[in-house]
Amino acid sequence: MNIEYNLHTHTKRCHHAGGDVKDYAAEAAKAGIKVLGMSDHGPFKDFFPGCRMDFEDVEDYRQECLAVREEYKGRMDLKIGFEYEYIRSRDALYEEMLTKYQFEYLVLGQHFFEDRSGNMLYVYQMDDTQEIIEYALSVNEGMKTGYFKFAAHPDLIFMHDLGWDINCDRACDIIVDGAVKGGYMLEYNANGLRRGIGQFKDGERYQYPHRKMFERIREAGIEVIINSDCHQPEQVADEEMVKAYKMCEEMGLKLYELK
Repeated sequence: MNIEYNLHTHTKRCHHAGGDVKDYAAEAAKAGIKVLGMSDHGPFKDFFPGCRMDFEDVEDYRQECLAVREEYKGRMDLKIGFEYEYIRSRDALYEEMLTKYQFEYLVLGQHFFEDRSGNMLYVYQMDDTQEIIEYALSVNEGMKTGYFKFAAHPDLIFMHDLGWDINCDRACDIIVDGAVKGGYMLEYNANGLRRGIGQFKDGERYQYPHRKMFERIREAGIEVIINSDCHQPEQVADEEMVKAYKMCEEMGLKLYELK
């Protein structure tokens, strides 16, 4: 299968992945990828340290991307970006990345998010489907800002074994309606496939991508972008990426194509 792009990647700078930009570019070129997007976890200046890049590494990251882009010029286009959570009080930071640092795109990836009362919630610690509603509202809010190219793993919240209820239906509706109104792409994330199939209250399935949500995405005619969300260079175009394409084609999803 000819995989032409991958716009969701992470390097060792985020402290939970491996490899440098050059390592990902080498694997992408070997696989025949035409556009490689570097989108490491973007840093916040004053909070949420840990599983993301340190702010002092931003310029080195940018310079390495520029150098690798020049090395592969004419063979592969390398785009420079970040994956960020949308937090209401951080608009100036997103604007800084897109203007001062001239990053070409940002990915919306809500690993933590604000609820309507301003409380910070963490996706990996959810224990109530009501929180799924709050997650969906935060994704919708981020999509409306115009800062982000697409929403990564919009169904990440279904990693939990909470069962499928009316809140899950409502959350899907919120994200799907927001994507339709904003003409916004949603990601089919191959990293969820790497986690394998497990037994859940709503049946045997992957944590994500969740078929129920993507059936709604298909019915709404939303454009879907397939990405690796790779944390190791060898995952840029691996078997799970091939599987993701086959699953999307089998579902009849409207897939993003390079212009």
